[in-house]
Amino acid sequence: MFKRFLGAAFLAAFSVHAFAADDSDKAVNEALQKIFPSTKPTQVVRSVLPGFHQAIIASQVFFISDDGKYLIRGNVYDTLNRQDIGEKQLAAVRKTELDKIPLSKQLVFAPPNPKYTVTVFTDVDCPYCREFHKKIADYNKLGIAVNYVLYPLPMHKGADKKAAALWCAGDRNTAYTDAMNGKDPGEKTCANPVAELTEFGKNMGVDGTPAIFSANGEHIGGYMPPDQLIQRLDQMAQHSRELTAK
Repeated sequence: MFKRFLGAAFLAAFSVHAFAADDSDKAVNEALQKIFPSTKPTQVVRSVLPGFHQAIIASQVFFISDDGKYLIRGNVYDTLNRQDIGEKQLAAVRKTELDKIPLSKQLVFAPPNPKYTVTVFTDVDCPYCREFHKKIADYNKLGIAVNYVLYPLPMHKGADKKAAALWCAGDRNTAYTDAMNGKDPGEKTCANPVAELTEFGKNMGVDGTPAIFSANGEHIGGYMPPDQLIQRLDQMAQHSRELTAK
């Protein structure tokens, strides 16, 4: 399953230079550099949480006080709007990454006029990925377009070669379906995007498959049957409309 950032929140205190309101950005950046000396934040912004900045580091969201003294890792919820404010920031970063993957490097299974589109990081040797694809026609009937991104996991020896082989097939969608039904895709070789796609997944923090993302970068979860996935997508769309109306 995709890594969830639900671990117990923790506080870490450390000294920084004397804080002044106008120096909060500087204090935050200095503190982050001190505690994460070898990792550059993907993004640091002022948080809607009063007195804090938010930082994305190694695909995780951290909240750091404006004076740089306190660091929180965990989930912070906006109870009024019923949303995880860290996940909102992370979703925006993920969407940027997803938008970098052209459709020509994905395997698309879509109905004529989809209501929703999801991106699914998938592994040929992943049992739940196979279970997901066995119901692909049902997802499509419900109006869900599925864009697969090949993401062979290191734990599945040889999955990277299988992914490359099916990519090199004459009909990739048929080859993928065959592979999901247990057929060995062979040992075909050609120029393929598997290694590149694997890096995209790593940058997004994907550490398991299937990993399902909405069009706006929200992590929906791992395997979900068609009826549960469409229900979840409807709920997310309704919540988004409610927030827009406010």
